[in-house]
Amino acid sequence: MRIIVINLERANDRRKKILAQFVEIGLECEFLVAIDGRKISDKERALVDNEKRKRITKYPLTDNEIACWLSHKNAMLSLLASNEEIVAIIEDDAILSPEFARVIGAIENANLEFDVIDLHRKFKKGEFFVPVHKLVDKFAIGRIGRSHMGAIGYIISRKGAEKFLNYAPKFAHAIDKEMRRYWANGLDIYGLEIPIVFHNDNEHSYIDETRGQECPEQRKCYPNAGKFFLQRRINKIKDSINKRIAFRMIVKDTIV
Repeated sequence: MRIIVINLERANDRRKKILAQFVEIGLECEFLVAIDGRKISDKERALVDNEKRKRITKYPLTDNEIACWLSHKNAMLSLLASNEEIVAIIEDDAILSPEFARVIGAIENANLEFDVIDLHRKFKKGEFFVPVHKLVDKFAIGRIGRSHMGAIGYIISRKGAEKFLNYAPKFAHAIDKEMRRYWANGLDIYGLEIPIVFHNDNEHSYIDETRGQECPEQRKCYPNAGKFFLQRRINKIKDSINKRIAFRMIVKDTIV
């Protein structure tokens, strides 16, 4: 399987570390130069649907979040420009499981129908996993009862990339959240019962350079954010209801 690693040109240490991991597990990867949030243009900023976003949150997407979104978009476009049917997309601050090669090999050989398979997973209180297809040993893919943020590692199919990019020519959420809104974007998303990609929390976070979540009082808000407070609450409730309905439906349709 082709493996694309998204890497900022200035993140030399990350590139060396992730490359060393792939060498250790005996797999090749290729690097895609990430778009740098310090250098994005007004044209790229205009790809954000701010009118929609201010009805979701009072915080605009930062330049680094926009750059991250566009970097993943470029990785998907690389798949569509190739002859491959699937590709693994990994961020450069990932930690790979020793089982990584064996599991993605099993996925590649399983002839599965999917749009996205998450390789990363955060375990949350009260969540549940519905197995759909066994891969190897204790590894299975299935449906995860709660959404998991982070685009650290996933496999996407040609069909999934086409569907997602057509759905979001302009975007209102960060890339990880936009992808996991399956009840809105229609993506057929699976997860792993046991993840094989983990986030390295000790690495410097380039995405956080301008996000300001550590100092929310300093984070930039939309000038008229208060005007849409009620609309944001309504949208949140609608999302919660639609997600629950969609999850029940996909579990009912795919469980074996």
